[in-house]
Amino acid sequence: MTKDNILVSVIVPIYGVEEYIGKSAESLLSQTYPSLECIFVNDGTRDHSMERLSEVVKRYPERNVKIINKENEGLPKARETGLKVATGEYIMHLDSDDWMELDAVERMVEEAVRTGADLVYCDFWKEYSNRSKLDRERAYSVENKQEWMRRLYNYTAYGYIWTKLVRRELYKNIFVPRFGMHEDIVYSTQLIFRARKIAQLGVPLIHYRRDNPSSVSHEARSYRRVQSARNMLDLYVHGGPEAEVVKDNIILRASWMAYRYDYSLFQDYPFLYGEARQLPIMPGQRILLFQQLILKCFLATHRF
Repeated sequence: MTKDNILVSVIVPIYGVEEYIGKSAESLLSQTYPSLECIFVNDGTRDHSMERLSEVVKRYPERNVKIINKENEGLPKARETGLKVATGEYIMHLDSDDWMELDAVERMVEEAVRTGADLVYCDFWKEYSNRSKLDRERAYSVENKQEWMRRLYNYTAYGYIWTKLVRRELYKNIFVPRFGMHEDIVYSTQLIFRARKIAQLGVPLIHYRRDNPSSVSHEARSYRRVQSARNMLDLYVHGGPEAEVVKDNIILRASWMAYRYDYSLFQDYPFLYGEARQLPIMPGQRILLFQQLILKCFLATHRF
């Protein structure tokens, strides 16, 4: 099988992006790579996003396009819906307010073929209204992938799944998070753990829009962080071997979020209190040492 015959499925969830979907879809449908399955998942959007998408799709009759309509259930379920109908050997994701370099898929597939990797990742641009910022990822391989996994929970590595080309078999029986906050980290933890060979393509190929006022990044901070904690705790409860690698990171982050924002996390996840009390002080974490000491004092004087 030649490189150009390897089918790649690209999944694009759509909700409330009528201003941006045109550019996003255009960048996907204009790809230089020929063997594409473009899967657009309408997550019950209430605006004119689907009409804008239809206008673009009509200009590319040669493309293999699937449009899936569903009720609104949030980003993780939309991505899961796309995964269920995907038939490509590899999977990519694209958020519907972002866009790709026109040779993005081609270059990712070339790297997968060249290295035999079943997970390839690239760099990306953060796009603001008046500037662009290049973000680069460190070099990781299967030899240090557990370090990569742990770094996801400290925000010293990127968990975005839209920077990754992943062999579809790695998604088999994957645990799907409930909430649309840091759900990428939950996916990436599992995908990185399952990867037998990892390759870095140190080129920025994705443009990540940071000026979308309807983006999840503009929701209340406390609500977002509690959602994030629930996603990570759910991964731990799911009990896959990858969760054991990042167990301490999950417990530390979630217990701090419970202390800062929502004590109900301790009630909803009864193990959290006990395991948080047993954690050692952990240097090099997103939760700083003095914050960990504050948490230790709180846990020692409260019961849940």
